[in-house]
Amino acid sequence: MLKVMFTLLVFASAGLAQTSSDGSFSVRHSKNPNSSLSPAQMREAESLYQSACAVVQHDFHSDELHLHFTVVIGTERNEAYAQHSVAHAGHEIRMKKWDPTVFAEGIVVIAFDELLTPDMIMQLGNRAVRYSNATIDVAGLK
Repeated sequence: MLKVMFTLLVFASAGLAQTSSDGSFSVRHSKNPNSSLSPAQMREAESLYQSACAVVQHDFHSDELHLHFTVVIGTERNEAYAQHSVAHAGHEIRMKKWDPTVFAEGIVVIAFDELLTPDMIMQLGNRAVRYSNATIDVAGLK
């Protein structure tokens, strides 16, 4: 009986979140679970998702991005959040209220998090050290 109730609760809570047409992101409201984006806002979010991914791909010469994240509306502050733990891994864009600019900026942050692999971080760090060692103070040449 307890298993049945738990299963029903899981399905009910999953049904409260909106999901993009391609499954890339879901939207939920932290304070009012019955609240959701309007159909026009959801279309806007899907369009912004495609545009932000295209911009990052173009500017950083990356392969096609396939981001998956949750949008949480009704939070105390606007932020993009990535969690990399064994127990829970995922990306969230948290917003006080629906804001297309904050949403697009969050997608860019998540895209960078996906693109910056540990190997790339090491390469960029090593390059920064080499650049730093290669610079000369002109005053020291006298």
